[in-house]
Formats: sequence, C-alpha cells, structure tokens
Amino acid sequence: MGLAIVIGIHVLAIAALVAALASGQIMKQIRDIQASVAAEKVPPKAPPPPPPDLAKPPPPVAIVPEFSVQQEAPPPITTVKTPPPAPPKAAPPAAPPTQLESIQRTHTLPPYPTISQRLGEQGTTQMEVAINKEGSVEGCKVIKSSGSERLDTAACSYVQSHWRWKPPTQNGQAVAVNTNVSVVWNLKDAQ
Repeated sequence: MGLAIVIGIHVLAIAALVAALASGQIMKQIRDIQASVAAEKVPPKAPPPPPPDLAKPPPPVAIVPEFSVQQEAPPPITTVKTPPPAPPKAAPPAAPPTQLESIQRTHTLPPYPTISQRLGEQGTTQMEVAINKEGSVEGCKVIKSSGSERLDTAACSYVQSHWRWKPPTQNGQAVAVNTNVSVVWNLKDAQ
C-alpha cells in the first residue's frame, strides 16, 4: 500500500512537470533569466615617462697638504775608544743527542678483537705516536689503515696504554718525539 502511494506521488509530479513544460511557462522564465556580461573596455595606459638624465659626478680630488720639515743640525761626532771585548768563553761541549729506544718487553701484540676474528679481518695498522719526556705514548694517529676500523682502534688503544720507550736526550735533557709504529694483524696469531 505504501509503495502504491509513493509511485502515485511520483507519477503526479512528473505529469505536472511535463504539463508545465508543454505550456512554455518554465521555458519563458528560463529565457528571461539569461543575461550576458560585456567586458568593460579599458583605455590603454600611457607609457611611463623616460628616466631623468643623470649627470656623472666629477671624480673625487684628493687634497694633499703641503708641509715642510726643518732639520736640526746633526750633533757633533765624538769618538770614544773602548777596550776590545773579551773573547767569549768556550761553551762546555754539548752532550751528544741520544736516539729513541723501545722497551721491548712492553711491545707485545694487542689482543685480537673477537668480532674481527669471526669476520676474518686482518692487515697492518700503521700509526704515528707522540712520545712524551717520560717515554709514555701521549697520542696516536692512524696514518695507514689495516682496512678495519675495529682493528685500527684496538691497535691505537693498546699501544697508548702498554707500549713504552726510553726517550731521547738532547743536552742531557729528555725530549718528546714522534715516531711511526706498525701492528700486524694476522689470524694465525689470534688467541
């Protein structure tokens, strides 16, 4: 029943729309609503005025003051005889400089890093070490890598903490020096 009522309402609405279109009332209203918009004509703008002629300023002129310096008469020259200087005393002979000597018992191989053993990493780490007046390593810098950052870091750390030298002397005093050392990483030596 409800469906029949809905269908009936739709049929009546469509019939009313068709009748209105047929009579022309809606079409007349649609035609009346149409409008057109004409663009307003804008007159062309006048070109901008030419820029004013700018005259070049004259180049700057440096004003150099003139002045004169009066010179005083040079003082009279007097000669004073001084005794010849005493011959310098001969310096005591300097002690010949000594060479850097390693303390062999401290120059042992560092322990092989476990991860490097598992990965099969090997090579030679070349380092420049700074040795202080006491013979200890103050600084270590890798100058040629073994190919593994892990091995290079282990070599530098071990050399800094374990290796010792007898520092060289100059004029009887110990001096700080730099030297190059190498650590060979070979899996055959791994423990």
